[in-house]
Amino acid sequence: MEFVSDPPIAVKIQKMKHRVRWQHPLITQRQIDQTELVLDDRDVDNPTFSFLVIGDSGSGSHRKHNPQRKIAEMMLQHGEDSKFVLHTGDVVYLVGSREYYLRNFIDPYRELLVGGDQPKQIKHNRMVFNRPFLPVPGNHDYYDLPLIYGILAQTAVPLRYLLRSRVDLDVGWQGSHQGKIYAQAFLDYLLAIDNDAALAQHLDQHYTAKGSAGYCLRYQPNQFTRLPNRYYQFRYGGIDFLRSILTPSMRQFPYPKMPKEPLNDAY
Repeated sequence: MEFVSDPPIAVKIQKMKHRVRWQHPLITQRQIDQTELVLDDRDVDNPTFSFLVIGDSGSGSHRKHNPQRKIAEMMLQHGEDSKFVLHTGDVVYLVGSREYYLRNFIDPYRELLVGGDQPKQIKHNRMVFNRPFLPVPGNHDYYDLPLIYGILAQTAVPLRYLLRSRVDLDVGWQGSHQGKIYAQAFLDYLLAIDNDAALAQHLDQHYTAKGSAGYCLRYQPNQFTRLPNRYYQFRYGGIDFLRSILTPSMRQFPYPKMPKEPLNDAY
């Protein structure tokens, strides 16, 4: 039995489509493009700007040293200059566990979050960013832990605590639930809206921006900072940013328009 399980690509795609209600009738009726967003920023057309890029940030403390906190402190030094943060994936190690979002992401990067002065009160599925934070899921954000290993890991908590200055597995009971935890944390998780009337109201409130192919999601720092899909595009300073893994099957599509459903987009 493998220590972690990684769902097949087809499962990843189908699960994420389901979570954002891909091409639901209420979405298509409104001509909403679920692969694009617009940053609500008055300087969005300014050709002179900077941004930050981080990735593989999911680990916790090691030998009483928290590398994520050090990275966050370095980011804060450029806080006034950078317009947004791109994250290249693997937000929480080892298996994207909900239990580790506080320690491995929310607390270290608390200044990026509304209410960050009290990080323990921020739930992983209620995060709102005060500066655009734009991730894509990595393989660790999809990983799960077989139940038997989860039980063993939790049984070993006392030993892990004693050895915390030297080793910590950074695993919860199971893991990401095939990317569900990541989706709840960062995507506009439309599956949680249980009736069409509420969904229609939500779409009319948040999908008001004009994109390249119709209406799209409006990303509003301090208010609404969800992403429309696991992959997406946006424009800043006249530059198109495509947030996805570029695979050979995607190179056939003309830039900058994002394919509606990349054939081989695993992450």
